[in-house]
Amino acid sequence: MTSKYLINSCLKNNLFSLFILFSLFCTLSINAQNEDHPWQLFIGVNSVDTFPTGGVGAGDLFEEFVNLDHWNIAVYPSVIGVKKYMGSGFSFGTRFSLNKITSYGNQIASDNYYNIDGVISYNLKSIFKSDRLMPFLEIGGGYVIFNEQGAGYFNLGVGIEYWLGEKKKTGIILESLYKNTGETYGIKHFQHMLGVAFLLGKDTDSDGDGIIDKVDKCPEVPGLVEFEGCPDQDGDGIPDMDDECPDVVGLAIFNGCPDSDGDGIPDKDDECPEIPGIIDFNGCPDTDQDGVQDSEDSCPEIAGIPALKGCPDSDGDGVQDNDDKCPEIAGPIDNEGCPRITEKEISRLQEIGQVIYFETNQDVLTKESTDSLDEVYSILVQYPSISFEIVGHTDSIGKVATNQLLSEQRAASVLRYLVEKGISSSKLQSTGYGETRPLKTNSTPEGRRFNRRVEFIIKQ
Repeated sequence: MTSKYLINSCLKNNLFSLFILFSLFCTLSINAQNEDHPWQLFIGVNSVDTFPTGGVGAGDLFEEFVNLDHWNIAVYPSVIGVKKYMGSGFSFGTRFSLNKITSYGNQIASDNYYNIDGVISYNLKSIFKSDRLMPFLEIGGGYVIFNEQGAGYFNLGVGIEYWLGEKKKTGIILESLYKNTGETYGIKHFQHMLGVAFLLGKDTDSDGDGIIDKVDKCPEVPGLVEFEGCPDQDGDGIPDMDDECPDVVGLAIFNGCPDSDGDGIPDKDDECPEIPGIIDFNGCPDTDQDGVQDSEDSCPEIAGIPALKGCPDSDGDGVQDNDDKCPEIAGPIDNEGCPRITEKEISRLQEIGQVIYFETNQDVLTKESTDSLDEVYSILVQYPSISFEIVGHTDSIGKVATNQLLSEQRAASVLRYLVEKGISSSKLQSTGYGETRPLKTNSTPEGRRFNRRVEFIIKQ
């Protein structure tokens, strides 16, 4: 069994009884709504005609429109509806009807018909200048079930009301509706209705809130039943008389005033009503919980210290991290928080450069040299803000071009080793000068030993 079948069966079996109960409730509850009788109760009969619709298997639109042989007439009370006049000629309401379909045009049938509509009607009283004979137009939509098949429909209609007697509280209504649907399985049709209408109500409701004046504690101001006719303008469940913020939806705990950001501080006392905050800062936030409210915190998402406007100083050198070029290593303020390399360390680097050895005529470091470079690493890693140039030199033994290339390769070999150890490549560069920059004469073994070297030059 399909879900559509279940829905249609449920509607078919229960919709009419539910609607009758709803209509009776409306009738009883509106019996004394307004001295101008805005409510209308309609009971009547209806006819369904599927032929003059222009649909599949039917005639052209309005063809044989008054041919009663095509009309499926329910002669018993088969329509009940209720409408309320809203002003300016407009009424809003709902209507239920049922019928027995014995033919679809010339095709014999035996199907049940159920329909519930929402309607908007406009009377033409102002045009015809009559309060007894009143034509009207109607639009609306609803749900129709032909036998087991249901669909949504859009309705267009025209009708006429004729009100009887001096008080004109009882009338006869004739109406025709064209019902169209966008569903391919739906059946376009006309529905004609004839019945009796009653205008209900006799007690005064001055403010039009549905509560008669004699029980309305605020009879001049529209209100709610739960507040005995007194208003709750902001709809927050707190009557205006008890609401400290009657024009803004609020909470009972704050006497009807809102707490837009849900921080437990009502907006009227909250300096930051759109952002959750804390009582200590009058409702303004301290996102990083460092004791400095966000509006005064230069680093609102990272816990810091008040002395630095809420920004952190990870190395404790007095320079906040976002201004500290070496945030994890303490350094003087005048050097942007980075440490300065000492003369002793500079001298030691040059000493190590004299004892970095390579395999003969190669750029391969000896084991002895890697131990020395480990000490170079331990010095360089302390100064992440300093850049160094690694410079290779040779003695004059051999060809000039060969020595130049060898010096470049050996300097690059040292750079690679330090990078592999963890020094950023962006802080290092290498070059070679071959035999062009000797420290001593190349005429002696001692002089040549001094000239074969690696230098570490600071590039701050």
